[in-house]
Amino acid sequence: MITLRKTLTLVAATAALGLSACETTPPEGGVRIDQQNNIRPELNSVRVIDNTLAKYVGAKFKVDSLLDTEGAYVSTGPTGFKKITVQIRNKTNVALPLQARASWYDASGVPTDGAQSWTSLFVQPNAMVTFEQSSARLNSAQYYVEIRGAQ
Repeated sequence: MITLRKTLTLVAATAALGLSACETTPPEGGVRIDQQNNIRPELNSVRVIDNTLAKYVGAKFKVDSLLDTEGAYVSTGPTGFKKITVQIRNKTNVALPLQARASWYDASGVPTDGAQSWTSLFVQPNAMVTFEQSSARLNSAQYYVEIRGAQ
């Protein structure tokens, strides 16, 4: 009962947040890392969750990040499942081992897939790497991608 109540509260909060954004459809592509906040993750965004790679500071949640996203794109595969493709840029002069994973949500912001397993990536200095992951449910419409240093 408590879990159901928390889920319903989360759904209501997500719906209210979506209405307050004055946007009827999810944005195309991804939101850049520096447009995130450290209070609640936004759907259709990529977030560095490792403090050694990104520090979120200041009143307006500015970020000092070793990484940047060059693009985040959602496509539909031949079977009808959504796929997220994120291009991650290493802004340093050293190679970085990373891990990334995606979570999927329906058009209303209700989770459809739990966070998927971490995918290991290795990005060369001042270079870019591509992360791709498909949804496991046909009703998936929105995503949230997390990036951290390799564990």
